[in-house]
Amino acid sequence: MSFLRQFAKSEIVFIINDKIIKDSLVKKIISNIKPGYKIGLDMKNVKSLNSALFLKCLNNNVFKLYNLNSELLTYLSIVIKDGKLKSYMDFQDFKENKRELIRRRFLIA
Repeated sequence: MSFLRQFAKSEIVFIINDKIIKDSLVKKIISNIKPGYKIGLDMKNVKSLNSALFLKCLNNNVFKLYNLNSELLTYLSIVIKDGKLKSYMDFQDFKENKRELIRRRFLIA
């Protein structure tokens, strides 16, 4: 399976096992989302993206990300919401809603 799903009190966490996020994976994740839960994606295994649907979901705040590698974090910060991607360092930060990485702004020269 391309992801694992874990439930906590008010969170659903999807641990992504694929190295590339594709539209088919995002559709599977969306179909497993239950209303009223905070959704988190553990991105420690992800190396690249190939999904416009994933970017659309990030823009609409469908889920939050954590454990991003630095290259993916930089790419998403440039592409998403004028550099205002909301993500967390690890699961504990996601769960407690602290140490959120926001307002990174990159200039391309």
